[in-house]
Amino acid sequence: MGVWVHHRKVLEIETDHIEDTGTFLALIIMTLDNKDVALSVIHFLKQAVASKQVSEDYSESMDVAIDCIADAFEVNKDDDAKVVSEKLQGKTLLDILNGKPVAATEEKSESASSAPVVDAETKTKADAAKVEGNRAMSARNFDEAIAKYTEAINLDGSNVVYYSNRAAAYSSASQHDKAVADAEKAIAMDATFSKAYSRLGLAKYALGDAKGAMESYKKGLDVEGDNKSEAMKKGYETAKRRVEEELEKSMGGNDSVASREAESSSASGAGAGAGAGAGAGGMPDFSSMFGGQGGGMPSLSDMLSNPQMMQAAQEMMSNPQALQGLMSNPAVRNMAQNMGIDPSNMPDISSIMNNPMLQNMFGGQGNRDGQGSE
Repeated sequence: MGVWVHHRKVLEIETDHIEDTGTFLALIIMTLDNKDVALSVIHFLKQAVASKQVSEDYSESMDVAIDCIADAFEVNKDDDAKVVSEKLQGKTLLDILNGKPVAATEEKSESASSAPVVDAETKTKADAAKVEGNRAMSARNFDEAIAKYTEAINLDGSNVVYYSNRAAAYSSASQHDKAVADAEKAIAMDATFSKAYSRLGLAKYALGDAKGAMESYKKGLDVEGDNKSEAMKKGYETAKRRVEEELEKSMGGNDSVASREAESSSASGAGAGAGAGAGAGGMPDFSSMFGGQGGGMPSLSDMLSNPQMMQAAQEMMSNPQALQGLMSNPAVRNMAQNMGIDPSNMPDISSIMNNPMLQNMFGGQGNRDGQGSE
């Protein structure tokens, strides 16, 4: 007679009369509720994605399916490994459907008795192999490390540390799919072993599953409780940032670029407006000087009696570059055209500057220091 404990019920099962897999399957189903079945399905979907049985093009769809199942049955999707470990004793839903029942009866006892007993000496050998694997990891000899951890597992397959360490070695060797499998195996063996979540998070992140990595690290932080490790926190924050970046990109992160371009355009327009208002080359705005004339040109006497005009003329006489720049000012060119002057046929600037009448009219400022150019 085998005894299964399910929640608060103790099921006594007569195993002497169990002869077929169908009976085993029926016994398993008896111990599962809807939430357990939902988590078993979630575990199956996760394994399918991790082992690349599903194309990467559909990985996001699988994530959505997992989230929907978890929401519908009100379960924590990260508890799937725990259900497989505790309720199905390490067997996946696919194993059960393929006729690999949970060996929770006398049949299990018989198979267990036929397995090699892990005695103290064997455990010592397994631990020695693990130590050699650690040394190989330190030397960055990842293939050797994998071989040594595998040796340790073959000697003692009940030690969760060996699977966790081999997951780290697989990640270092860029065999991330195998790292995921080992990390999930370790979690199934002991859901409170926090390092396994860190290994799982790293492997999923390397495979491009930032969301899965973030969730694994989050579960690890929950398991660590008040003594959260820096490595787990850093891994979680890194994965979280990547998830946020991917979300921003998917929602159209070009908004910020468009905003910056608009600001740049606005700034350029403001700069151009300021330059036009000040006048070319730092010269005053002649349109404002003549604003009181109703848009027409003032008489020569008005111009000579205008202090602003006289000051501007003196500055032009002393700064040929400013005058040249002024003539390219659209406002000034407009004024010239209104006066019937074609700006393209304007005389050479140097000849204007050397005109004795103009120099005399505007105070002889052609050579402010009284000296000519050398």
